[in-house]
Amino acid sequence: MIGHTEAEILELYAHHIGRKSDQEGYKLTDKKIPLVGDVLHESLRQYFFDSFKEPEYYTFQFSNGDHTMNPMFQWCKGLFSGEELLDHSVSIAKYLYDHSSHPNIKSGDLMIAMVQDVLIEDELTQAICIFKSENKAPFIKMNYSTGEYELKVDEGIQLDKLDKACVIFNTDEENGYRICALDRSNREKDAQFWMQDFLNIRPLSDTYHQTKNTIQATKQFIKDRVKPLYDIDKADEAYILQRSKEYLQGEETFERGSYSRKVFQEEALVEEFKDFQEEFNKERNIKTQDQFSINLTAVKNQSRVFKSVLKLDKNFHVYIHGNRSMIEKGVDDAGRKYYKLYYEEER
Repeated sequence: MIGHTEAEILELYAHHIGRKSDQEGYKLTDKKIPLVGDVLHESLRQYFFDSFKEPEYYTFQFSNGDHTMNPMFQWCKGLFSGEELLDHSVSIAKYLYDHSSHPNIKSGDLMIAMVQDVLIEDELTQAICIFKSENKAPFIKMNYSTGEYELKVDEGIQLDKLDKACVIFNTDEENGYRICALDRSNREKDAQFWMQDFLNIRPLSDTYHQTKNTIQATKQFIKDRVKPLYDIDKADEAYILQRSKEYLQGEETFERGSYSRKVFQEEALVEEFKDFQEEFNKERNIKTQDQFSINLTAVKNQSRVFKSVLKLDKNFHVYIHGNRSMIEKGVDDAGRKYYKLYYEEER
């Protein structure tokens, strides 16, 4: 939980970042944005922090393993030490443009702010907010004057719909700071420059990410290994995932051996899952432990993973949540495939 009700935005600068693939360049400003009025402050606090109510944390990294070589880390360290926001905001804007060469990346406005008195895990600290807005939404403005209304259409930023965001907290500097980040506008793998090329961050090895990575590895293992080898259907997949969910919701501590045996049951699959997860983690630069406290927030946020959708031609979509005994699969005398569903209550 990030507390921001008492947070104060000290400075805010904005720069325009054009499409590098079209050689649009960037437009830099040297004027601090005036922050006038409580309503503006509250709106900005909402924009900066409300998307991280249940935060998952990241930390800076670098190719050689020394996070202090990451330029973003160095600029943030300077800002937390009292160096000028304007100078570093210009450097960050240029750096972002240099790493925006993919044709899917849109132009947009980059905002960089220094904020103090942000509460993170019972610690009041500073934060650097770096946000890029690429999509504007139309809105209608109503003006009342001399007994009549005038309507005007304008465009602006939606406070509850971020494009690209990053908040760096002035805590855990020796390990690369604690960071919240997201990218909602470019979900294609080859356009994930915000998290990888620009920020160069990796998931923090905390219980949230340990739990989340286990769920994702389980789902991928079923798709890549179990289904091809055992020719299981959606109902079987849902049943395996249901066992995973029951374990994660019912136990306080994750233990890799007991989890694998509970979920996959067959010894061959248990051993294969161990090898698969090691490969899965290595590809994603993830470090996981054999034992950790299960994070129920991560289980809740990954709830979509535990649901399987059975698509039958273009006629039916059946959402399967588990309990393999409540569904049967077969073929009738005419050769038509069917599923038989059992239930106790219609809702």
